Amino acid sequence: MDLSTPPLTTPLAAPLTAPLATPLTTTSPAASPHPASDVQASIRASLQAYFDDLGGEAPSNVYDMVLRLVERPLLEEVMAQADQNQSRAAQWLGLNRNTLRKKLLQHELI
Repeated sequence: MDLSTPPLTTPLAAPLTAPLATPLTTTSPAASPHPASDVQASIRASLQAYFDDLGGEAPSNVYDMVLRLVERPLLEEVMAQADQNQSRAAQWLGLNRNTLRKKLLQHELI
């Protein structure tokens, strides 16, 4: 492990739509220095492919589709990192624990 690289840091209560005050960094020298930018680029590329696949047809409910597709893996990973502790995961996500529980039920994760 490269001890000169700072550990992963992220604001725990920042809204997902706000830019990070401190860019994410990793302990892996091969990893991208800006994973948030990588996620945005991946989402952008996926949306461009989606619109290309429509072949000129009008899309429907794109916002709900994207939220549904992004929310489930987000919840799965945060819950795993929080050792399935809903209170901790809710705090990290900036959600009320009851709201998190409702979302977990909607995605059939509990």
